[in-house]
Amino acid sequence: MTEFLLPFLGRMHPVLVHLPIGILIFGILLCFFPQKGKNPLLPSIRLAFLIGGIAALAAGGSGFLQYQWEGFAWEDVQLHLFGGVITAVGSFGLYSLVKNAEALTTKIRVLALVLGLILGITGHWGGNLTHGEGYFTEVLPADLQSLFGASAQPELGPQLTEETWENAQLYAEVIQPILNKNCKSCHNPRNRKGELDLSSLAALKKGGEDGLVLTAGDAAHSELFARLILPKEDEKHMPPTEKNQPSKEEITLIESWIKGGAKESGTLAEAEISKNQVERFILKNEIPFYPISALPPLAADSLAGLKEAGLFAEAVESGSGLLKVSCINLPSFQDSDWRILESVQSRIAYLDLTGTQVTDAVVEQLTALPNLTVLKLNSTGITGNSLKKLAQTKNLKLLYLNKTGINLSQIQALGSSKSLQKVFAFDTPASRELATSGKAIFPFILEAGSYSLPKLATDSIVY
Repeated sequence: MTEFLLPFLGRMHPVLVHLPIGILIFGILLCFFPQKGKNPLLPSIRLAFLIGGIAALAAGGSGFLQYQWEGFAWEDVQLHLFGGVITAVGSFGLYSLVKNAEALTTKIRVLALVLGLILGITGHWGGNLTHGEGYFTEVLPADLQSLFGASAQPELGPQLTEETWENAQLYAEVIQPILNKNCKSCHNPRNRKGELDLSSLAALKKGGEDGLVLTAGDAAHSELFARLILPKEDEKHMPPTEKNQPSKEEITLIESWIKGGAKESGTLAEAEISKNQVERFILKNEIPFYPISALPPLAADSLAGLKEAGLFAEAVESGSGLLKVSCINLPSFQDSDWRILESVQSRIAYLDLTGTQVTDAVVEQLTALPNLTVLKLNSTGITGNSLKKLAQTKNLKLLYLNKTGINLSQIQALGSSKSLQKVFAFDTPASRELATSGKAIFPFILEAGSYSLPKLATDSIVY
């Protein structure tokens, strides 16, 4: 009889454990219920701690049987077990204090709070065993996860590169990361829910308490795949609806891997996996437009001086320490006003001096801006005599010189710049020279206008 009774009682633990939790929380709350004079709730509080302690012992015994029969490792359950024992002992201890007390004292209330804390921690450890480590914290924002000591960096899934994705190992670099991201929290060596460990191919092939979950070459009859495509409302659907769900692409890749023999070795190219199937997992080598800076973001009040002077100033990107500064509302800005910008010149990445009174003299100041990336000098007194100095600005990418006095040779002097990508020179002597001098070659793109479109036959139609 014990062959089935003891395992059965062990599996009753997740049910029985809720009884002391509810009773003890009820008793703890009664300790803080508003009262005047003699407390009429004392008998109820005594009973709650007494029954709560008995229920905690019963749940602890059931949990011990589950540990014995379900194959949990001692290092995984020991904290939860000790927490349960302390909870039961604490319940009886509070019962004894309240039993001999005529009124609730500060000592009793403090101990009740401590018991509630122990109860919560013990429940957390139990939740980790049942639902996977981090079950309570994984839904919290990253900052709160860090506060509770949980990892704020979840499993990322496949991480492929544009250059080498075809040579990536299908199982090791794609399938296992997918399982780590979506399944490993419940199916790992420490917490083998359903006796199933999905942290390695060897463990996966062993299956779980219901048998094998992988049939190489046959995805439809492999539980690993079949449960993924069940409707979410189906009780057999995996992962559970409250957990992270794999994407359609991830499910398709698992299906392809199983159909291909569920091999441990073999590349994506050998498995005939197309780029479309793994496109979302290919890391894009995006080069940031603005320089990477260690400067901390500037507080709003630190920009007050610039704004009071009539300048527009804000961070180029959220959280960046670099600034976008514009004189759009200050056309009177001139060379001598540069002193206004001296306090933030190391932060200026975008500077718009369009329509201001600046001259060639300001170029010397511009070369001292280490992070200057975008510079607009449209409709200013710039003649271009000092323009070649801007070639020394190591991060300058876009330069706007529309409606200025610069000529083509002065733009050519910028050819030594290693960062300049595009120069705009509409309605300038340079644009007029370019229209008559034929094609000119620059190490950057020159946008100067004077475009001519081929004549189409439809242009001569009279409607």
